Amino acid sequence: MADGNSRADRLSFLIKNLAKGFLYLGVLVVLFFLIRQYFSEQERLEWFGAIYNNPYLVMTVFVGSEVLFGIIPPEIFMLWSLETGWIGPYFLSIGLLSVISYAAGYFNFNLGLIVNHRINFLQSKNRYIQKYMSLFSRYGAFLVLVASLTPLPFSLIALLGGAAGLEKRKYLGYSLLRILRFFAYAYVLWLIQR
Repeated sequence: MADGNSRADRLSFLIKNLAKGFLYLGVLVVLFFLIRQYFSEQERLEWFGAIYNNPYLVMTVFVGSEVLFGIIPPEIFMLWSLETGWIGPYFLSIGLLSVISYAAGYFNFNLGLIVNHRINFLQSKNRYIQKYMSLFSRYGAFLVLVASLTPLPFSLIALLGGAAGLEKRKYLGYSLLRILRFFAYAYVLWLIQR
C-alpha cells in the first residue's frame, strides 16, 4: 500500500466508492422495477428479446465488457441471470460471472506487464488513464482492493497495476475480493426480487 496515506484516508476512499456502488445498484434496481411496472412482458421482449434470449450473445458482451474496462455494469448481467436462468441456478451463474470478471482482470494485469515494456504505457497522455494512474500512485495496491469491491474500472486498474509492476501475488490476493463483490451485489438483487 502507498506509504503516504493514512489509514483514515484509505478507509474514507473505500467507503466513498462503496457508497457509489450501492447508489448505482439502487438506481439500477429502481429502473428495473419501473420497466417491469410500466411495460408489459410482451413490450419488454420486443425491445430486448433478441439479446435477452441469446445467452451466447449476452456472455460474449459480458466478457468483452469486463476485458474492456467494465463498459457495462456487471449488475445488468446479474439481473439477466436472475430473470432468465439461462446459465444455470442463480448463484452458480453468479460464480461463473465473477470468475470471468476475475480472469478478465488477471488478463489485463498481465497485459499491463507486457504493454509497459513495449510502449511505456504509464506515460500515456490519455486523461482517463492519467486519472487512475494518479489514484494508483496515491493508493498503490489498495486501489486494486477498492476497484474489486466498487464501481471503479476494475480491469483498467488491473492493467495499470501490471504496468506499474505491482507484485503479482498481491494483485491476485486483493482482486479475489471481486468475487465477493459479485456475490454481495447478487444477494441484494436476489433479496429484492423475492
